[in-house]
Amino acid sequence: MKTRHAFVVDVNKCTGCHACEMACQIANQLPPNRQWREVRTFNELHVPGVELVHLSMACNHCHDAPCMEQCPALAYSRDETSGAVLINTDACLGCGYCAWVCPYGAPRLDETRGVMTKCTMCHEKVLNGDQPACVTACPTAALAWQRLPDAELTQDVPGFALADTDPSIRVEGVRPERRVPEMKTPPALPPWQQLRDVLTPQITLAHEWTLVVFTMLASILVGALAGSQWGGPVLDWRLFLGVGVVGMALSASHLGRRERAWRAPLHLHASWISREIILFSAFMGLGAVVLAAPILSFMPELPSWIGRAVVGLGVLTLLAIDRVYIVARIRGAGSLHSAHVLGTGILLAAVWIRADLVVATLAAIKLVLYLTRQVGRGRQGMEASLGLTVPRIGFLVAGVGWLFWETGGVSCQTSIMMILVGELIDRCLYYHELEIPTPNSRMLDELDTRPEAHGVFVAESGS
Repeated sequence: MKTRHAFVVDVNKCTGCHACEMACQIANQLPPNRQWREVRTFNELHVPGVELVHLSMACNHCHDAPCMEQCPALAYSRDETSGAVLINTDACLGCGYCAWVCPYGAPRLDETRGVMTKCTMCHEKVLNGDQPACVTACPTAALAWQRLPDAELTQDVPGFALADTDPSIRVEGVRPERRVPEMKTPPALPPWQQLRDVLTPQITLAHEWTLVVFTMLASILVGALAGSQWGGPVLDWRLFLGVGVVGMALSASHLGRRERAWRAPLHLHASWISREIILFSAFMGLGAVVLAAPILSFMPELPSWIGRAVVGLGVLTLLAIDRVYIVARIRGAGSLHSAHVLGTGILLAAVWIRADLVVATLAAIKLVLYLTRQVGRGRQGMEASLGLTVPRIGFLVAGVGWLFWETGGVSCQTSIMMILVGELIDRCLYYHELEIPTPNSRMLDELDTRPEAHGVFVAESGS
């Protein structure tokens, strides 16, 4: 049977002393604000009736590592001897997408260098027959380093994602005798829900605002080109190209190492970011050619199917943009979202060509999705953006109503502007509400499922 080196974590032995964290920081000369290994505590506020568990976590050097699979710059590789998944910081863009796709929260941003870093498994020590620094520092033998069969995986432990990544780790679950007994009388509960407020989010609107603008510009360009190919007003090719270049520049400004943006398309066969960049670049360039051909004498007249094929390329671009965020979640929302740029692009194209019935149908779908999400978030105790609901709905309804009420090109332009304001509000909310599941957030989700954490206690049988 094939075996490999793996971490073994026994939560029954871990006391939460953080010695493994300190050993990792010392061995790798990490600053205090960056940890490659972190001890996470389930039920850190000691909710009565719920077990207290410490879980030491770092990179699990997965056999099917999503960070390696989705890195657009091909900055990840595997040392075949040690099995360690490593980052080439000379190739890293600092886009941070590896931290989004990792279910264990392993990659961390080095803000000084603008690149991602993570646990290396102390692979040089391992190659010399030694153990990782975190293992040798553990005083209770809660953390070990062993050769295990490939199929020997972890037990279900709060905070540990049972993802399809084949991680090189085994976590020993809580033994039955360690679990606390049920209680007859509910005591005063600590404010454990407030722990969500101190979680560090992976995605914030303040950090991602350039991507908000880029994705909105992409939907506008697709809608405008589609409209021009089906009888609507024709956008000037220079404006089309200029807006596209601005969008790409804003997208690149999000990177930690902007000068390496040229590496973003290198992983076309697997990375949605690479696909997004390649598709958008092709759409932008070919779209400018389609728009310029009728007015530039030195260019031949293009058949209509070419322009419509380029529109199809734009639709694929918007689909790729939406797929980039499939690793995130929005509480209260399903797989469809009112702010998905594919829907926005199609809506704008329908307004552009005055397809009134299509506009009304798409707007109604967007309104239902938006209201359903807000109601769902409210029921889950999450923040519902009630203050932005009126302008979000108001601008969309006003834009559609104006299109039906008035006629002519001015009506179309006014409707587009109104609808765009509503869509921009919703897109900002989209980034504000996006969550990347992390071990810490999963622990709170697990605690939320425990009746004891809500003051519900069941009397012991026979009492």
